[in-house]
Amino acid sequence: MKLGFIGCGGISDAHLRGIFELRMEGRLALEITAVCDIDINRAEAFAAKVREQLQVKPAVYADYREMLAQGNLDAVTVLVTHDLHHTVAEDCFAAGLHVQMQKPLAISPSFGRKMIKDAARYGRVLTVSEPSVLGADNAATARAIRDGAIGPVRLVLDYATSAVGNGFFAGTPWRHMKGIAGAGWINDHGVHRTHAFLEMVGGIHEVFAYTDIYEKVRSAGGITIEPTGEDAAVTVFRFQNGALGHWMCATAVHAEGMGGLYIYGSQGCLRPGHHLALAGGERIPIGELVRKYAPEVPGDPFAHAYLELWEAVAEGKPPISGGVEGQEALCVVFAALESGHTGRPVKIDEIRDGRSRAYEETVIEEMQAQGSSSFQVSDILARCRVVSRYDDVALLDDDPSTALYATGTVADRIRIGIGVDAGRHY
Repeated sequence: MKLGFIGCGGISDAHLRGIFELRMEGRLALEITAVCDIDINRAEAFAAKVREQLQVKPAVYADYREMLAQGNLDAVTVLVTHDLHHTVAEDCFAAGLHVQMQKPLAISPSFGRKMIKDAARYGRVLTVSEPSVLGADNAATARAIRDGAIGPVRLVLDYATSAVGNGFFAGTPWRHMKGIAGAGWINDHGVHRTHAFLEMVGGIHEVFAYTDIYEKVRSAGGITIEPTGEDAAVTVFRFQNGALGHWMCATAVHAEGMGGLYIYGSQGCLRPGHHLALAGGERIPIGELVRKYAPEVPGDPFAHAYLELWEAVAEGKPPISGGVEGQEALCVVFAALESGHTGRPVKIDEIRDGRSRAYEETVIEEMQAQGSSSFQVSDILARCRVVSRYDDVALLDDDPSTALYATGTVADRIRIGIGVDAGRHY
């Protein structure tokens, strides 16, 4: 499989590491034959890393459409800001390529529905690189829970904070602007968690959340912004199997961060990445769970993501982290955002089928303000048919004409006014 990379920011190193692991283990020899970034120097630097690890230097581009026009690719890895996901994905599908999308699937659920529809229309595979459910540790955790290792799940507690103060998470201002990121950290990081909840415990029925923006101004590295994405969210939810959850996600934290995921069943507790503790006092390390439940799974989540992509394309094997699964994780995030915005509990199927989208409309309005003049809110809210494996609800509308939020190259699209590229690298 010949791969192209669209976006060569920091996360690209993790993807390269995963591809290298597959090669070193003799599992799969993928080729990276082309890379692209709006910063040509960043693309060149990543190409040099590829040559060092895989012994072949890929072609380098500054415009992904030029890269697609050259052909000679089977699939692409897309590592760009969230507002570009659906546009870049459709261009790749139209060029006959399969797509692995860095999480989240899309900037918001309406665009996620479009991406799933586009993949089906062009007959291409769409997977999501989601490290919270991939890799041996995470696969073993999910399989152990489904095997009843801790009994029926009753409670899920998850707390994640990043003590960036009034600076930028990962040094990237765009992650705090909902017109580019879809929301605050609850979308960028939170979708990791919701995807894990769904894979390990099952579908979520309803959520209630409080959200806020505590840091009204953020500044670092000579860049100052007034963030529009939430920096604190506290959510409670009920799973379809009756289990309850409490989830906190925040960057409005100073001095000291904290975090941890605890899954409690009737017979014990499982801490992903750590151990399983049973009521009788026995503690089973995660390594032992891997040997029992996931011995065949690559240890590195990014290596697993590329194995999934290959198996989906070559063998038609359904991925753990496909477009539908990524969309469901995104819908849980937006149910929390909708609840925080409207002050009421929100059922996931309200977001899944587009009935409730007051918060999403604020995201789209901000996208309009900084984006393409050809973009129409009514166009992108057209719904398509998707059946979720977490529920029996099907979306009833199948409008074939959904407008794109894009014109010109990616470089043409950067209009946020907080630096040359607004820290838009991933």
